[in-house]
Amino acid sequence: MKLLKFTLTLFIGLLFFSATTQAQVKAFGQAGFSGQGVELKPGKYAYGQLKNRGLTSLEGLRIPIGCDVKVYANANLQGEAKRFSKNNASIGKSGEYSLKVNCGSVSAQPGFAIGASHEVGRKGDLIFVDVNVTDFDKIVSMQYSMNWDPKVLQFEKVHNFKMKDLSGENFGLKEAQEGNLLLAWYDQSVQGVNLPNGTNIYQVVFRVIGDSAEKSKIKFSSKPIVIEVMKADGTPVYFNKSNGSVTLK
Repeated sequence: MKLLKFTLTLFIGLLFFSATTQAQVKAFGQAGFSGQGVELKPGKYAYGQLKNRGLTSLEGLRIPIGCDVKVYANANLQGEAKRFSKNNASIGKSGEYSLKVNCGSVSAQPGFAIGASHEVGRKGDLIFVDVNVTDFDKIVSMQYSMNWDPKVLQFEKVHNFKMKDLSGENFGLKEAQEGNLLLAWYDQSVQGVNLPNGTNIYQVVFRVIGDSAEKSKIKFSSKPIVIEVMKADGTPVYFNKSNGSVTLK
């Protein structure tokens, strides 16, 4: 058990400080996931773009948790499309095709969801944004990023922790002044945590620095660390989200 806790702690540390934390979809033009995979960031890819990167055909995809890929039958995101979210997906697509890669916003599924509150303030105000969860059932670990407009909001601190094993040490603040807050949390007992629906698990405090009539979304995303939520039995969980906002008046 001690070894497991040490390994998880090390893993969280690497998420915060490694330059390679952003998981990406990898596409393979050869069967059996052989050859060097082509990394694809979230976005749309016409056939010409894929061809220029050596993907004249698509045989397989490695898809990290929190991402999905929509494969279109025609070159410019047209025709019949099929969505893939399972890792090591075999495709077998030849001829012209196109792709749409999505991470951090998988189509809504029943179960786990996280949300941020909507707040209003004036320049100079301190704003307290609540982060709440729904269907938090036997969750053993989660990681994601929160993003905002740094021209409108200045990060001050994160506090009011209301969940087991959650503290300031779980947050990566290295990019906070650029509008990115990282979270990586796990249940040290590895038994999974249950929380009542609507529980505010922490607050993020911002100083309003923008001008009136401006607005900043408070978004949950895979930038810069990929979204991942796991149950105690090792089952991955879809990341349903409800983004918040701060509106200036």
